[in-house]
Amino acid sequence: MGKEIKKCLIISGAPEQDIDYYKHYINDRYIISADSGYQKCVKLNIEPDLIIGDFDSSKKPETSIETIVLPIRKDDTDTFFAVKEAIKRNFDDIIILGAIGNRFDHTYCNVLALNYCFDRKVKAVLINKHNKIEIIDKSYSFNKDNYSSFSLYALFESCVGLTSRGTQYDLTDYTLTPDCPLDQSNSFKDDKVTINYKSGKLLLILSND
Repeated sequence: MGKEIKKCLIISGAPEQDIDYYKHYINDRYIISADSGYQKCVKLNIEPDLIIGDFDSSKKPETSIETIVLPIRKDDTDTFFAVKEAIKRNFDDIIILGAIGNRFDHTYCNVLALNYCFDRKVKAVLINKHNKIEIIDKSYSFNKDNYSSFSLYALFESCVGLTSRGTQYDLTDYTLTPDCPLDQSNSFKDDKVTINYKSGKLLLILSND
């Protein structure tokens, strides 16, 4: 019998006009709100299992829900700390909502959180209404679903032996370097795309805007 997958949802505080799509990802996941992400939970009538934050951008909630109060001066952002806490609690499938926002530095830090998870063999993905971002394994497939395009980027180092099928612009045994935008805004030829590569790290961004 295989290992049970423990699933977690982290709700972060990036400003968004429409957050109704969050409801699609709740299911039976353990929910962590990161700082002002708690206000989104209130708006959606969702009760998180754990609240984490330094509460510099929102008031600390008066609640009996387990709460970890962080110092304002710290090494991790609230969201990154929430990711580490999820891994500490043995969650190995993490969806992060509300972490792609107007502040590119915050968004990039959350991409680094994906890398932190990837290095620890934890599946993690950033999702907002228009994008889905993850670092993918060496053998990976994904469906078109509601996305119109996707981009692949070599993350930090060259991605060697990259082969893609089911795309409008397939690659075969290609070395994708970190400074190469060759596979930006690719599109689907088939409903399912398969990706294989030999070494490196590969960032996948699915987009529908």
